[in-house]
Amino acid sequence: MTVDQIEEVLPGIYRIPVPLKGNPLKELNSYLIRGDKNLLVDTGFRTEDCRQALLEGLSLLGIRMEDTDILLTHLHADHSGNAPDIVYNGNKIYMGRLDKKYTVGMGTQEENGIVLLHMSRVERLKKNGISEELIKEMLKCTPSRTMAPNPDYVDYTALDEGDEIQAGSYTLRAIETPGHTPGQMCFEIVGTGAMILGDHVLFDITPNITDWPGVEDSLGNYLASLDKIDKYDVTIPLPGHRKPADFHQRIADLKAHHERRLAECRAVIKRLGKAHLYDITGNMTWKIRAASWDDFPPAQRWFALGECLSHIDHLKRTGQIIQHDEGDIYWYEA
Repeated sequence: MTVDQIEEVLPGIYRIPVPLKGNPLKELNSYLIRGDKNLLVDTGFRTEDCRQALLEGLSLLGIRMEDTDILLTHLHADHSGNAPDIVYNGNKIYMGRLDKKYTVGMGTQEENGIVLLHMSRVERLKKNGISEELIKEMLKCTPSRTMAPNPDYVDYTALDEGDEIQAGSYTLRAIETPGHTPGQMCFEIVGTGAMILGDHVLFDITPNITDWPGVEDSLGNYLASLDKIDKYDVTIPLPGHRKPADFHQRIADLKAHHERRLAECRAVIKRLGKAHLYDITGNMTWKIRAASWDDFPPAQRWFALGECLSHIDHLKRTGQIIQHDEGDIYWYEA
């Protein structure tokens, strides 16, 4: 990394690009706010490549982790993975309260080869007719298992709606925006028109919305969070990946995208008649290079099944489809 790759987005606030090798996201936007106590926002996967790139960028800015707290926009490994390994004793790692509940205590213990973090999801997939063999194959290569933060770290500082963090001359105010994760947060940089978005609003890719254990309607939460954030006068959007663009137009585009996806999902269910999750997912359109649904890489099938479930949940909640339980296997009818 060179200093030319680091972008000063506001005086004393820098975007550090952290490469995500082999991942279609390409890189993470980590943000550093300079102050007597610096604040580092998001940290990359728990891999040596991500860690070295991040620390190199910080070094180019003259930043020491001894003087730096960490703020995580959400629990996903590409944002949180390195945090426990690079934080210094006595410094803080901030995280939304609900995402902390999903992170702490989950660990990486396994039961019959399946990580406990995913057990509720696994049981739901089984109820939807997905074989345990395929589930294990998918889990072997999901970043939430292979690149997640050290599970022994539990000392996250929980944040709630409206909580404020002082970083240098800036005040960051927490905004709960559940959907992408149960406890995803955005952070208004008060008085600047800037907002740290995590993965709530991305501009040339669409955030993955999946089902979560204990969450009735992740997609419904996400759409409500888009409406909530649309009320802010954001002129400097700071996304977790790629480049920013027109904030309010992108929110409109994301809402329209999910309306189209919901309509497609319902149409597939109607066409199939007695529709099972695997077939519904395989009959929807996906932007991925594969000869067929059965040829999707296992990790991409994991994401696709979860995204399809989030749309099924929303269609169920809004009364557009019915779930049936036949022989302990769910199927769906428009």
